[in-house]
Amino acid sequence: MLKNCSTCGKQTKKYSEFGCPSCDALIVRCDHCRLVSNPYKCPKCGIDGP
Repeated sequence: MLKNCSTCGKQTKKYSEFGCPSCDALIVRCDHCRLVSNPYKCPKCGIDGP
């Protein structure tokens, strides 16, 4: 299944997903953004992280 990366917006099959530490939103990170530690921003509450 394809998902959109929360950081770069690309559709990918290789991803990790986790719940936002501050709210109930789901954050999806592609392998590339995780590898280079691109920061993410929660689409619901706006919290950001590495």
